[in-house]
Amino acid sequence: MSFSTGPGVTSSVLLPDSTQVYLNSESTLRYPSAFNGDKREIELEGEAYFAVTKNTGQPFIVSMPHETKIRVLGTSFNVNAYADQEEITTTLIEGKLGFVFRDEQKHKQTILKPYEKLTYHTTGKRQLELQKTDGEVETSWKEGKIIFNNTPFKEAVRMLEKRYAVVFDIKNPKLYRHAFTGTFTNQRVERILEFFRLSSHVHWKYVNMEKFNDERSIIELY
Repeated sequence: MSFSTGPGVTSSVLLPDSTQVYLNSESTLRYPSAFNGDKREIELEGEAYFAVTKNTGQPFIVSMPHETKIRVLGTSFNVNAYADQEEITTTLIEGKLGFVFRDEQKHKQTILKPYEKLTYHTTGKRQLELQKTDGEVETSWKEGKIIFNNTPFKEAVRMLEKRYAVVFDIKNPKLYRHAFTGTFTNQRVERILEFFRLSSHVHWKYVNMEKFNDERSIIELY
């Protein structure tokens, strides 16, 4: 079975084992009609928050792009794994999580503790970064919020693209030096971009009002 969300859309699905999955914009989840055998294995491309039903006899495995996997028994976590991005991130909220990745032709596993965020760089030396977090920034999308906490420009733009189904055309590479802090709920994207302009002199304009790929508008940042 397959479940997908479109640009700017979030949704949720209940898996056969009663695991609850929340999907962020432009994400696809593939799963069987029933979990048989000694494991519960699904496939994800995109971003999702999982509240996994505990079953010690049947581990829950999420297969993702770039030969990565997550193994859990019963836990709550967020994972961001879009095939076209250079990073895969996962944030553990509760329980125990093993992140499986490929390194020099070998599969390795790193164990996360609650309120740790792992970033896996899918290019170059495929390095791992581990940091502490309260999980609020990473999971705010599930509640319809956008929270920036000294969030780098590149990540902030990516969050806005998913939420508002727009495409940003970055004209000034110096913008990548910026980081932002703030909480937004029902504001339009234009209101958030005005916050960027006032706080960091990030200028913006619509390139045109035509739709991009039938669904997106293009916004130039300079």
